[in-house]
Amino acid sequence: MAEQKEANAIVEMTAEKIANVTGFTPAEVAIVKRTVAKGTTDFELAYFLNIAKSVELNPFNKEIWCYKDNKGNVLVFAGRDGFLKKAQQSPLWNGMTSSEVCTNDVFEMDVAKAEITHKPNFKDRGEIIGAYAIVKPKGCELATVEWADIKIYDKKQNTWNSHKAEMIKKVAEVHALKKAFGITILQSEYDWQIKDEKALPITIDTRTPIEIIQEKILNALDEYTGEDKEEIRRSCVNAKQKGTFDEKFGREVAAILGVEL
Repeated sequence: MAEQKEANAIVEMTAEKIANVTGFTPAEVAIVKRTVAKGTTDFELAYFLNIAKSVELNPFNKEIWCYKDNKGNVLVFAGRDGFLKKAQQSPLWNGMTSSEVCTNDVFEMDVAKAEITHKPNFKDRGEIIGAYAIVKPKGCELATVEWADIKIYDKKQNTWNSHKAEMIKKVAEVHALKKAFGITILQSEYDWQIKDEKALPITIDTRTPIEIIQEKILNALDEYTGEDKEEIRRSCVNAKQKGTFDEKFGREVAAILGVEL
């Protein structure tokens, strides 16, 4: 019982010290540690709250939060609204333009000149392929133009399914705001994935759709126990070498192996 009281006293003392350093109350410190800064040590929590204070973002409004990466480093994140709020605090703020781009739109982007031509086809826009954002702070000769590819960032769940255009625009906007205003201390939530309370960088899959199918088929063959296993493998290898291993061929083999593509 005495040991428990001593432990509680240490926690209360630590919370008070963090409060004195960061300007948050001890109660607020405790709330943050149990919500948007889970798993942090007291020193890491103090670090996070000082960053929140310095960039003037509120953790209670989910403008700023943190996770650790797989090496134990603390990464401080902000959403689009957090980056926008930070940029709007600058006297150089001069607005932002952004839009989703679809397959049937007329779209050209000149990266060197930081110029975009975009004419949406409102009658039939087709599927979303990405989004761009343009930010030009006052006094800057060239605008910052950022492109976000839907294939890289679409998580195919939750708001990515119901509000895909808004989500991919947020990715482009964050990248543009971060670069144009030099917001280096904050990480974009869209460039990381969270697994088991750990932040892992999004890996970009540069494979073509047919390359993905080919890999799935060959991996499935390793587990396949049918007597025609080697015959199928030779057929796949030959088709790949001849360039005839297309989607139709892949689906025919997948049906034999019982694999979903």
